[in-house]
Amino acid sequence: MQGANLDSIIAAIRGRKSQEKSLRSENMKLLATQAGILRVLDTGGYKHPLLIVPDGPCVIEHYADLIDLLSSDFRVLCFDLPGFGFSYPTLKYDFGVSQTAEVVIEVMDLLDISYASLSFTCANGFYALCLAKTYPNRVSHLVLGQTPSFEFMRQWNERIIPKILHIPYLGQAIVAGFARKFSSRWYDTALPQNSEHKSLFVEYADQALKSGGCFCVASLVQGLRDTKDREISEVSVPTLLIHRNRDRSHRQTDFTSLRDHAPKAEIITFQGCGHFPDLERPREYAKHIKQFVSAVA
Repeated sequence: MQGANLDSIIAAIRGRKSQEKSLRSENMKLLATQAGILRVLDTGGYKHPLLIVPDGPCVIEHYADLIDLLSSDFRVLCFDLPGFGFSYPTLKYDFGVSQTAEVVIEVMDLLDISYASLSFTCANGFYALCLAKTYPNRVSHLVLGQTPSFEFMRQWNERIIPKILHIPYLGQAIVAGFARKFSSRWYDTALPQNSEHKSLFVEYADQALKSGGCFCVASLVQGLRDTKDREISEVSVPTLLIHRNRDRSHRQTDFTSLRDHAPKAEIITFQGCGHFPDLERPREYAKHIKQFVSAVA
């Protein structure tokens, strides 16, 4: 039995009522997958699909401005991955890159999407790389934010993630008991000092957690650590990386290292931006997505 199973049990206790109450828009729905029932926002229509997954503790609500900016050009699908926001994981879900890539494919199949672009950030970028490596015929473009090579992410993990979260069961129990505190402190580290965005980011995340949302960061850390380079390397899908220069947690990270996995990746730096270039600079981020997808379509 894996430590992630404890998160599944905790999520089950929260219950389906929390998920149903989280459907605050007519564009939101619950989608049953093998890894759990996921909360999905789908703008609909017949435009090119663009899939976005929030970078926990962020949830779908954090992405409202970005979704609005992108919906004129794309059918935008934003969904909480299992273990985050209001998508509760099952006992079968291990938070690994291969299984999560299959979850995204399952979402696409359930929504009758054969081909899509992905906009994933931070550790979620490795799920996107795995999906693009395994199913290159299903992915037209990758837009990644704050995703370096996996080796640099390992180093970041050792520096930033508390050691106790690496311990199965204990890590899950600690996060479950102090999720709101972990969430708030993460924004302290990830955003520039005196960031204008911090209060709203904390408010959205805290509201989700108080309402029964998940923040299974210990399971994420433990699930990703067995990632093999062959699962995420030699990615040929057109890739754009957008990163920041004022994310204090990534001061020692070389983001050009992403080319270890996607050799032809284009790389853009947002000056003065923290860990969330897509949320801190949504207008600029959306502009780059539109230009990139259009240029290489």
